[in-house]
Amino acid sequence: MGDRAGADGIGWRLRLRDGRGILGAGILIAPDRALTSAHVLPHADAELTVDYADYPGVEPSRARALPGCVKPRAADPADGDVALLSVDPPRPGVRPAPLRRIPRYTGWTVRMGGFPKDRDQGLWVRARVEGPYGAWWQLTPEVPAYVATEGFSGTAVANAQLEEVSAEPPPELLGMVVSRFYDDERVPEFEKRHAYMIPLDRIAALLPEVDRLVGGPAPRDAALSAVVPARPGTGVDAELAALLAGWAAGAGPPVLLAAAPEGSARDLAFTAALDRVEIALNAAGSTADHLAYALGERLRLPEPYGSALTAWLRGSGPRPALRDSGRRLDLPVKVAVAGVDRSADPAAALDVLGRLTILGVRLLVVPRGSDGRVLREAERRVECPALRAYARGLVRKVIALERGRSGPRVANGRNAALTAHDCARDPVRELRALTDRLHADIARLEGPS
Repeated sequence: MGDRAGADGIGWRLRLRDGRGILGAGILIAPDRALTSAHVLPHADAELTVDYADYPGVEPSRARALPGCVKPRAADPADGDVALLSVDPPRPGVRPAPLRRIPRYTGWTVRMGGFPKDRDQGLWVRARVEGPYGAWWQLTPEVPAYVATEGFSGTAVANAQLEEVSAEPPPELLGMVVSRFYDDERVPEFEKRHAYMIPLDRIAALLPEVDRLVGGPAPRDAALSAVVPARPGTGVDAELAALLAGWAAGAGPPVLLAAAPEGSARDLAFTAALDRVEIALNAAGSTADHLAYALGERLRLPEPYGSALTAWLRGSGPRPALRDSGRRLDLPVKVAVAGVDRSADPAAALDVLGRLTILGVRLLVVPRGSDGRVLREAERRVECPALRAYARGLVRKVIALERGRSGPRVANGRNAALTAHDCARDPVRELRALTDRLHADIARLEGPS
């Protein structure tokens, strides 16, 4: 991607410079506030010139770091490297970045507009968010020739997920470029094409003034983090803690049911695991519609997909087409919903969760009471369909692994068991056992020949 700064301008992209030349980039987050990387500043009291790169003819402004709002990079793990600037004077008509909480980052396609040497008007680079690196996230450019070189520090990392679906995708700010290791001789060559972003939620945690500007509901219900005091001597349920850790790491089926009465050892394990999920909701007392709206709002699909998703979760619309133009828009996110047994209509709430799992969500359902009927309904409406789809995927993997091999094959028998599970007295138990056998089959087939 070349010099398309004017055509693809997001509006909140800033160019920062001083008397020596261009220092890096910034993000306008309010008419008189901007973000940048701390290492862009020559020193904490430096006065910078702010150019509104996507608004030709708009006069520059001045900027200084606000007192106490420069957070240099921490040593280990990767963190920090942010600064909040005061912009004076603010320029009318210049659009600040909309700040909303986003629960997931991995796999997103993003775009970054920086100001490398000899590209004063900017260079746009597309990249993919690969995964966490401490509190930062790794970005890998789509085209190796276009990397985030010097001059990209402080630039916005904006969503480009829907560019092939919608002519004008609503941009979303995921975070800010904070570092690259391009000139570090200690870093292997294959690493030098990567850049790193600090996500918006971490920036907000470091800078309270930014946190006040971030809209949207918190992805995790604060009430779930308030542990109900356990009886003296009660410790964390180690078995459940290990099960939750495996589920959060992607091991085993996508749906996990785990009863955890408030104040119990199991509740302590559940509360400790909340930092492993992107979305955590308390469904106690809520209607199914409210639960659907809360999930849709936090999953943050851009329009028109967000509204379609919410309508479908409510049962009032068709399943949204989340793979238009070949783009992968499913939702690889971990969601915990507690207290569904205490919602206004548990059966209807479970139907919402059942639809949610079809979209690739890993779902943790945490009943609070001891009503066996609700647990059985959760197994029937949520876990059983998810297990069936999961087992079907494992059968396909076994078939692929057995292709071309000699000797007895197990795939046909496993497929027959999958087809017959509905006739079993306890289909969920049968499916759980079948997935265990399929995992053993895969381990054997992937082992030494």
